[in-house]
Amino acid sequence: MYEIFYLGSLFCALLTVYVLLFKQNALRAYADYLLSAYFVFISFNAAIYLLIYYGLIVNVPHLYKTAAPINFIIPPLAYLYVRAVLYNEKRIAIIDIWHFLPFLLFIINHLPFYLIPIAEKKAIVQAVTDNLDLTYQYQAGLLPESYTFVIRLIQSFIYLIFQWKLIVKFKKQNEIFEIEHQIKMVLNWLKIFTWVTTVYFLAFIFLSLFVILNISVFNNWGAINFIPGALLSSSFFVMSTYLLTHPGILAGLPFVKYRETNSILSNDEVNKIAFIEEDYSKEIENISNYFNINKPYLNSNLTLSQVSVALNIPIRELSYILNNYFNQRFTDFVNAYRLKFITDKFNESYLDNFTIESVALEAGFATKSGFYKSFKKFYKTTPTEYFLKINSL
Repeated sequence: MYEIFYLGSLFCALLTVYVLLFKQNALRAYADYLLSAYFVFISFNAAIYLLIYYGLIVNVPHLYKTAAPINFIIPPLAYLYVRAVLYNEKRIAIIDIWHFLPFLLFIINHLPFYLIPIAEKKAIVQAVTDNLDLTYQYQAGLLPESYTFVIRLIQSFIYLIFQWKLIVKFKKQNEIFEIEHQIKMVLNWLKIFTWVTTVYFLAFIFLSLFVILNISVFNNWGAINFIPGALLSSSFFVMSTYLLTHPGILAGLPFVKYRETNSILSNDEVNKIAFIEEDYSKEIENISNYFNINKPYLNSNLTLSQVSVALNIPIRELSYILNNYFNQRFTDFVNAYRLKFITDKFNESYLDNFTIESVALEAGFATKSGFYKSFKKFYKTTPTEYFLKINSL
């Protein structure tokens, strides 16, 4: 039954990556790429484990131990993701490269194994599939496996402390009434994310003790490996479900700005104070003028990113303005202009010479079905019924 948990974790992780990166009109940011990388690397590790357990790794021996260094990139990714969400970070900083040094060091640690002849590697992998306990006992790198587990434990613990510290500190510094709901929603997600990481870390401690003490893991399968597998699967299910049911989380904190102020303790120290941008009148006017004058909606392939670039408004801030000031999602906002274009053409007797469908394509609708669906959504009737009613007035 344990394999079902691992397969479940893979499915949930890949589903989350799809929502973050490949869903149409998804808002993509630096934080989303970090979270996607986090899920992809854990999924890769779970897949390698399944290959080993079922003995399929003998067919791809070059993949054996490739997951070992990846274990050291997962905790930093989780920490950097939490930090990026809380502080609206746009890109990785040069100084953050040091977070990935353990990953690079353990690639070097395993280089001797990676470089051995394929025939010798196949023999080692075959021995591992014959005795699965060798997965945790065979020394593939320069360091003994028990040392590797200890270093992983220390690194994971340190980054968990960093994550919790970020959340607690942010909550204390940003108790602002106007943005309390958004902050609460995002913090709840980050707490769930960090709690899941914490619980899985505790399960890893349980497994590591058996490895360090050289106790057979697979002879005690039901008591040991089932726990991390179950926790991994359930954790991805919880995270994926929460993201799908709370899509506002993916918008992060787009309307929270940061103003640098001098610390009361030292003139040289600078604090970042959060505040809400309440006056979007200029941006609202620019958006309206752009759509009324430039008519970008006539382009059937218009995207939120293109409008963001044209108006020089950050994509997440633009989405926030559309949702909260125009009370429309981007697609509905654009289609409203397209429908107005069509009704204006009707008033100009333009439809006397052209079909409704041809005008719809001219207005920017990519398909006939998309036009009819949007028209009925806005006017609660079909285009034919609508224009017949207008003619009868």
